[in-house]
Amino acid sequence: MPQFIRQVAQLPNGWYIIIGVQAVSHLSSYLVPALIYWYHFETRRWPDFQNRPIGAVSGLWIGLLSVVAILPINELIIDWNQHLPLPALLGPVGEWMHRKEQESSLLTAQLVTFNSVHQLLIAVGVIGFVAAIGEEIFFRGVVQHKLMEWTTNVHLSIWLAAVLFSIAHVQFYGFFPRLILGALFGYLYYWSGNLWVAVIAHLINNSLIVITLYFQQQTVYRHTNFRVDITSWFWIVASLFAVLVLLIRFHRLNRNTSIKPS
Repeated sequence: MPQFIRQVAQLPNGWYIIIGVQAVSHLSSYLVPALIYWYHFETRRWPDFQNRPIGAVSGLWIGLLSVVAILPINELIIDWNQHLPLPALLGPVGEWMHRKEQESSLLTAQLVTFNSVHQLLIAVGVIGFVAAIGEEIFFRGVVQHKLMEWTTNVHLSIWLAAVLFSIAHVQFYGFFPRLILGALFGYLYYWSGNLWVAVIAHLINNSLIVITLYFQQQTVYRHTNFRVDITSWFWIVASLFAVLVLLIRFHRLNRNTSIKPS
């Protein structure tokens, strides 16, 4: 697989092939199965994903701003997670996890190597929007919704869906930061009563990463450090405080319109 990715990347239009395959993969893995299940097995429709239109969500910008505010905390978790060794007791499973991690890292590196603004826009469309809408419909719209019906426990459902969301990416060294983001998207969906809030939050997170990587590749910005200084506890404490304030405020503004199990 790594050799195949490298060979495709060397083709004249290799990047477009890889990003196209990624788009089809996301659609066929998440969006299409989720909609087929929702429409034909649950016999429900799109409006059943939400309690109200997005225009009726109170303090929408407050909820979405939490996605930006959590970045310093997540940078710290990313750094911690990347230094966690795979348990030796896992044996062949550990070797498989390590191999999948290498494949995912190589694929990501190819996807975010841009030669033009045109490619950046395509990447934002695929890695940002396509991934966001497919994964949010699947993990929040369907999985989290069904877990709430089965367990009748909101918090358990949100965190279980977040665990499954992170596992599905098969990236051990990104498991915990993705778990936190999955839970954040889950709470934004639950409190807002509208799935588009989670989709937009996911889109913002992915797009910020893609755009930051694009600027890092530009000669004029090559020596600019875009990452948060995780050795400074000021940024970590400020991030934690901001996230808590924003989420508490968003929750209070939308207290009576949360998604209920059906």
